[in-house]
Amino acid sequence: MTLSKFLTYWSLLFAILTIWGFSVLVALASAKDELLETFKKRWATGARARLAFTDPLAGRSPAETLTDRPMTESQKWVVDQVTPIAERLGVHVRTLVLQDGHGHFVVYLAQGKRLVTYRLDKAWVTDAIAGKADQLDRIRQAVEQYLRQELLGQAPAPKAPPTAPSVPAAATAGGVASASGEETPAPAGIPAAGATEVSREERIAAAKAKAEALKSQRAASGGPEPSSPPDRS
Repeated sequence: MTLSKFLTYWSLLFAILTIWGFSVLVALASAKDELLETFKKRWATGARARLAFTDPLAGRSPAETLTDRPMTESQKWVVDQVTPIAERLGVHVRTLVLQDGHGHFVVYLAQGKRLVTYRLDKAWVTDAIAGKADQLDRIRQAVEQYLRQELLGQAPAPKAPPTAPSVPAAATAGGVASASGEETPAPAGIPAAGATEVSREERIAAAKAKAEALKSQRAASGGPEPSSPPDRS
């Protein structure tokens, strides 16, 4: 074998090995990309499965999520006041009492899937626990009215209008009652009810006339004579 043939042979072998090596590298690179993509998909699926949050309260109303919890003595006192009122009205509810950030009492009333709340002022509860009967009655009346309105659909009764004060008979324009019980005509100069305001001189004259009339009545009945009013002029 001559040297030229030997070099040609090894040159071809080296070229073939080089081409085969590049082919293997290309195949490995392609396989690496596929393996990395598959790994990323599996990792993302597993991560989503691990991070998936299952809501334990799904499908339940807020009223159905209420659970009993330890309560303070004042909260138990509020429950003891609300429960008999609901039973007397025939309303079957679950009662839970909490307190907000200001210390006021929030009463939760759950009726099936329905939930209503009522807020009680902490000062009312404190005074009622201290023994103030008016505050206790105030709390009971407020809670009963709220239950009737929210759970029974009963509108609160309208308040009665205030009655007008009665006008004494002696203050009417019909006349002046005497000491003997008889009614004498009003002296001239005294304005009747609804009349416009008179001047100062007319009022003084009317007062003098009234005094004279009373003096005459006293003299007729034998009683002491009243002193005449001082002149304010």
